[in-house]
Amino acid sequence: MRLVVVVDDGSATRTILARMAMTLGADIQVEAFASPIEALDWFGDTNIPDLVIADCRMPMMDGAAFTARIRALGWGGDVPVMVVTAQEDREGRISALAAGATDFLSSPVDHTEFLIRARNLLQLGWHQKRARSPVQLEQELENSRAAQAEILRGSRDRLLQVIDTVPALVSATDAEGNYIFVNRFHARVMGAGQGRNDAASQLRDRQVLETGLPTARYEESIADRYGMERILLTSKIPFYDDASGMRYVLTTSLDITDRKKAERELHHLAYYDQLTGLPSRSKLETEMQVLLRQRGADGPPFAFVLMDLDRFKGINDTQGHTIGDLLLRKVALRLRTALPRAGIIARLGGDEFAIVHDVIDAADAAHMAERIVGIFARPFTLGDRVTSVGASAGVTLFPARGATFETLLKRADLAMYRAKNEGRCRYAFFDEEMEQAFAATTELEQALRRAVENEEFVLHYQPQIDLASGTLCGVEALIRWVQPGGDLVHPGCFLPLAEETGLIAPMTVWSLREACRQAARWQSDGIHIRVAVNLSGVLFRQHDVHRLVVDATTEAGLDPSFLELELTETAVIENPESAGRQLAALQQMGVSVAIDDFGTGYASLVYLTRLPIHRLKIDRVFIQDLGSSPGSRAIVKAIIALGKNLGIRVIAEGIERQDQLRWLEEQDCQEAQGFYFGYPVPPAKLQDLVDSGTLMVP
Repeated sequence: MRLVVVVDDGSATRTILARMAMTLGADIQVEAFASPIEALDWFGDTNIPDLVIADCRMPMMDGAAFTARIRALGWGGDVPVMVVTAQEDREGRISALAAGATDFLSSPVDHTEFLIRARNLLQLGWHQKRARSPVQLEQELENSRAAQAEILRGSRDRLLQVIDTVPALVSATDAEGNYIFVNRFHARVMGAGQGRNDAASQLRDRQVLETGLPTARYEESIADRYGMERILLTSKIPFYDDASGMRYVLTTSLDITDRKKAERELHHLAYYDQLTGLPSRSKLETEMQVLLRQRGADGPPFAFVLMDLDRFKGINDTQGHTIGDLLLRKVALRLRTALPRAGIIARLGGDEFAIVHDVIDAADAAHMAERIVGIFARPFTLGDRVTSVGASAGVTLFPARGATFETLLKRADLAMYRAKNEGRCRYAFFDEEMEQAFAATTELEQALRRAVENEEFVLHYQPQIDLASGTLCGVEALIRWVQPGGDLVHPGCFLPLAEETGLIAPMTVWSLREACRQAARWQSDGIHIRVAVNLSGVLFRQHDVHRLVVDATTEAGLDPSFLELELTETAVIENPESAGRQLAALQQMGVSVAIDDFGTGYASLVYLTRLPIHRLKIDRVFIQDLGSSPGSRAIVKAIIALGKNLGIRVIAEGIERQDQLRWLEEQDCQEAQGFYFGYPVPPAKLQDLVDSGTLMVP
């Protein structure tokens, strides 16, 4: 763009001149000012005009003085200046030309004349710039070179200052390996004038100089000025000095010593147990995968042993976690001492340990397992305490079908729980039946979870007979699982699993609500009998039983006095405060409470005097042995007498023969239940028995 500057104190004339200047060409930029002072301030060192058009007569500074000021500027000698004067102003024209004006234009300005004169002046200015003397051009070139050299020196100095502040070792070496530059960090780490002149570094320098290619980053270990090891991440690149033609190697090294230390610490945290120092589960899995690859499908045998302490939780709970941690460290030490040739001894978590040990055969593995269990024969000294603890171990052998870390761990776990179930403080070997049983249990659990979700259950009802009148006084609601195909699953097949998995809680809630609905239907049909529902002790830990009963009876419209809750002694004793508080609230509603399987649980009878108990159920095991066991007869007599003395009714369950019934009647037992009177049946069948007179309702 070519710059044209218009200066005139008259706004109309200034506007006309500016518009005419715009018609000089598409590459014209016009700037207009009302006074010479404004224009001079705007010029500075960067806004250099290609043509100046100025009025001759302006206040404060006329055209001649303005022209003189322009010529005094460093760039003003070659800029064309055209002065606009009145036709009769001869003095003004002469003054302007004397001050250095290039041309003048008479006012009023003719547009055509303006364009011709302005274009000529722009062309003149362009030729003047090109027609500088060789001396001027040489001087300008020299000045430019000097300025560039100064800039380069300044840039180098600033670059060196920056390099000196970089927290990395930066150095330059020549073809002979001599150091020509080291930055401040390098000098602080290695010492002034010191470098790494080892053979490996020099070899890489030669490769860089010969190939002209940089190296990839690599880690190296060096000794610093104090002899301390440092880990560096280093790279080397070639560079050339254009002035001297010399070739150098620039080496940059980041000190990653702290990072490598942190990585080692993280690795130890990830792969080693912080309490015992043994390998962790992650480390065990990694090592096992390597071992299995090395040995192949039929490699040398080894035993995989999973072991945990028996009743360790009791030690933690009674003696504190500090003592528990100390015990775990002592166990780890004994294992390492007893099994010095073990491939791996790892702590998986909690009180669980795993051992991998080469063996000759199964007998050798059994001997090794005996040693593991045997280290617990001696008590442990834990501070000022002496504590005895046992251990159970499960053993599985390699080679084996489908041997992976996960399968070996699972098989050893199954064997360990076999050992626990057989009495603890022992070991057991894995066999295929365990896996089959585990698979069946897992499948059953999944099916049971679906059954709970879909409510695949029904209730059957077993009669309870008042022995004084011989009439039906109540029924016990017993849950049955109806599979999608219509088959009934016996309670003994799924209730223990439901207790173990916690599914018993939603099943019990469903049974309570369904039993209340059925009892209400019977009442509307004129059958007024007590319905007993078994409550799991889990409910007292997870739910508000009182609220559950209120909701169930209210929803069904059932009089609570026709509902009885059967609890085991264990459920009552394990939750005495919660059970007592909620049972008292239930008693106020009219709900009765029976103790199921009485005589087989806790020996404490205090709860009979403190809790609102209405009925004791003699367990079937005593009834079955009445004919052959004097002890069972004595216990049954004692329970009946206890009930009479406490004002608690007694019901005997499991009656299958007439002689059992006659003997119980002789002892004044009030109620009875069992196959002798009837099997558990669906509600419709029970109603048919009542309607037919087979079961009499008082």
